[in-house]
Amino acid sequence: MSKLVVLCTSGDEDIHRVKVAMGFALTAKKAGATVSFIFIGRSVRTLVKDSINMTPEIKKNIEDMIKSGIEVSYCMNAMKNLALNEESIVKIDGMKKVIGGEEAAKKVDEGYTIVNF
Repeated sequence: MSKLVVLCTSGDEDIHRVKVAMGFALTAKKAGATVSFIFIGRSVRTLVKDSINMTPEIKKNIEDMIKSGIEVSYCMNAMKNLALNEESIVKIDGMKKVIGGEEAAKKVDEGYTIVNF
């Protein structure tokens, strides 16, 4: 079966696209794919606690991805570039902090195909 790394680069300017990326990842996982999901670039703003975009629906989608076996992470370089810190990011069990470019390169080396939203 396929191996996909979903790079979510869309942010608060297009929250619908973020939701589509999460839905795509969950559907691919249910179809039998191995899936990794990385919030990178502007999409890291989606993870800010108490922001307009960190809705119960978004949080549940992230939790559902993790429960389904999708590896969910966010880019710490993007977090810093957006003037955010770890305290501003919502805490969700199983979501990890990575260097997005390194993680994506590692996944490609492992045979993953990148899907960008």
